[in-house]
Amino acid sequence: MKRKRTIFGVGTLVLIFTLCIPLTLLGKNPLLNNVRRYVPDTPKETPKQNEWTFTADRVVGDYTSEYVEAFGNCTLALGKDQLRADFARYYQNTGWVFLKGNIRAQWGGDFLQADEGEFDLNNMTGWLKNGKLFMAKPHIYVEAERVGKAKGDSYTFKNAKVTACEGETPAWSVTSEEGDIQLDGKVQLYRSAFRIKDVPVFYWPYMSLPGRQKRESGFLMPSISNSKKLGFQMNLPYYWVISEEADMTLYQNFMSSRGYQQGIEFRHANDSSTKGLWMVDVMKDKRRAKTEAQEWEDYNSDGLVRPNSSRWWVRSKYDGWLGSPQLQVKLDLDLVSDQNYLRDFENGPNGFDQTRENFLDTFGRGIDNIDSTTRTSTALLSRSWDRFGLTGKIEYIQNLEYMNGNGDDEDNTTVQTLPELEAFAFQQKLAGTPFEVAAETKYDYFARNKGHTGHRFRATPELKMPLSTDYVTFTPFVSGDYTYYNVDYDGYGNQTYVDSGGRTQNIDTNATKNGSQSRFAYTTGFDAFSEMTRVYSLSDEVKAEPSLAGTSRWTRLKHSIVPRVAYKYTPTITGQDKYAYFDEFDRIQAKDEVTYSITNVLDRRRETVKLSPGKEGSPKAAVVSDYLDFLIFRLEQSYDRNEANRKDSLGEYERRPFSDVMAELTVRPEDYIDLISRTWFSPYKAGLTKSESTIRVFKEGLGEFSIGYDYLVKIDEYKRYRDSTMSIIELGGKWNVSEDFLLSAKWRHDFNKERDLERALRLEWSSGCYVLNLGFIMKPNDQRFEFGFNLMNF
Repeated sequence: MKRKRTIFGVGTLVLIFTLCIPLTLLGKNPLLNNVRRYVPDTPKETPKQNEWTFTADRVVGDYTSEYVEAFGNCTLALGKDQLRADFARYYQNTGWVFLKGNIRAQWGGDFLQADEGEFDLNNMTGWLKNGKLFMAKPHIYVEAERVGKAKGDSYTFKNAKVTACEGETPAWSVTSEEGDIQLDGKVQLYRSAFRIKDVPVFYWPYMSLPGRQKRESGFLMPSISNSKKLGFQMNLPYYWVISEEADMTLYQNFMSSRGYQQGIEFRHANDSSTKGLWMVDVMKDKRRAKTEAQEWEDYNSDGLVRPNSSRWWVRSKYDGWLGSPQLQVKLDLDLVSDQNYLRDFENGPNGFDQTRENFLDTFGRGIDNIDSTTRTSTALLSRSWDRFGLTGKIEYIQNLEYMNGNGDDEDNTTVQTLPELEAFAFQQKLAGTPFEVAAETKYDYFARNKGHTGHRFRATPELKMPLSTDYVTFTPFVSGDYTYYNVDYDGYGNQTYVDSGGRTQNIDTNATKNGSQSRFAYTTGFDAFSEMTRVYSLSDEVKAEPSLAGTSRWTRLKHSIVPRVAYKYTPTITGQDKYAYFDEFDRIQAKDEVTYSITNVLDRRRETVKLSPGKEGSPKAAVVSDYLDFLIFRLEQSYDRNEANRKDSLGEYERRPFSDVMAELTVRPEDYIDLISRTWFSPYKAGLTKSESTIRVFKEGLGEFSIGYDYLVKIDEYKRYRDSTMSIIELGGKWNVSEDFLLSAKWRHDFNKERDLERALRLEWSSGCYVLNLGFIMKPNDQRFEFGFNLMNF
């Protein structure tokens, strides 16, 4: 029968207590890991927290011996640290223990196995022969001929196999002649070989695998693909930790059909109010398009060529402050070598799609569309107070139609805003009156290579007087628009712009007057709405009982109906051709329009029982309520009085004062379904003119399915014009076939052009120690195969 013994005896305790009195008076602390010495047949006592306990089936030796030997189920324990073996020899003077046979150890969260080993219990060091080591953080296994344990949680090993996979034949492993695991969990391997199913794939003289730290420098997993446009492609990123606040990724992108592309992605977050993402890509392209016929088929309808071989893309986002955190700075930079660069390099870790996603996730701001021929860069400086604010902005628009020989830069009419200064007063009560006032003043200097340049100043004050009763809120308003111009360049002929209805308008710039000009306009109207509500009881309120912890249900439903009517009137202003045209604010359109809508809202109250610590350790139950507008349905239409009374062009365009009826539906009950739909219906065409709809059905652990549909029809009316049509459907889905296998697919089809825009199939296999990704994407004039993998925790 097993006998548990403690290493200290009663007599020994009295002796040590006597010897330690002077040391205690001098203030010297005892060792943290005192070993309790074994004395046979001593009474059982409770071990101290800083002392080892020793148990075995049979023990030979006593406190006078140099060492004590133990046989069968030998166990040494200190808190959660344990050493187990078939045989143990403990040297009492040195605190050294020799173990042999079926050694199992648990040390600081690490687990060890070996045939034999030795350990110094005072400083927690030692070695193992034919040892196996498992470290939970990072999740790695080490099997070695010899494993040495240094102070702390660091190890050395020889002739070892390292892996994050389980099993005798791991999916992947690294064999090494020598190596070590540092305190932070970083693994260093010397003269190593990477193996798949124990088959060597490549040899490397030195290899480093990251450990517990979230950020460590080193090569990231490569992105591998093959496509018609780029050929075989391998993008190998190197991640560099510069400091606690900054890091960088260096991309080495090899493309068999296009050449070698290099990229830099620099990230920094100096404080909670400062963050930046700066990216640059450069390359020498093997392929050029000196004529439009040499372009890819889906590019050659834009009338532009690309004769350049030097290609680049510079983009960045930055949020920060200048001098004081209250003086905010925002910077958007987007410059590219040619109109085709973003379409050529759309995919990959530093491609257009991933860049846009990173910008939106980090800064909430995107970039111009992939096929846009202009790229916008902006620098913004702002300062806000409780009731006022100031901003300064510089905006540069790069027009790609005037680059690489496509157009003469001297003919570039693109307007640059250098700079814009704005001061505004937020809407606020006018002291001692029922009125509310808001105002905005803005100064711009517009420059361009061809066309009018000059100064513009706008002041737009607004006055409101909200009136509320128990049944309706009525808010009349009046606003003014004073604009001052100082134009300092002559006209060049006709200029065109697109008005709010989508119709192209011509301007004779020779009629624009130089020097100082001013204009004043006003807008008046009102906004009125009411709200009717009713609350329905769905179930009894949830009781705050510990046994009901986690119980959750809808208890109340509120239905709200909000009718709204808004009216705006702006008089007709004639003779606006004498003013320069820089943007949409330079042409004020007359308005005499009523807009009416009705909105239905369903809001639920959900009650959930949650537990919190109570007095004397007993849990305390409480009911927590939350609310959600899970269904919103709105109908809206406008009536244009100017259109109803129009007398010109009646032979070509009949009067159509009623706008399309817009129906908007949003359903988001949190679980199972998301629905967003906006549809426009023409009362004159008796059909749809525009639709944007997306529905997503999902279930955790099973997957999701989504349908999106965008629809446009051509329109040629007096008030609006649209020469394009659209009928595009998108189907997407994800299916969790098993815990390890995820299958996703996407299909986009253009019904008007009767062709597929995209077909994609992706597979993701997740094992315990790696993730494998395969993808096949088909687009017009391009097919792409993608391959990627990630070794878990490395």
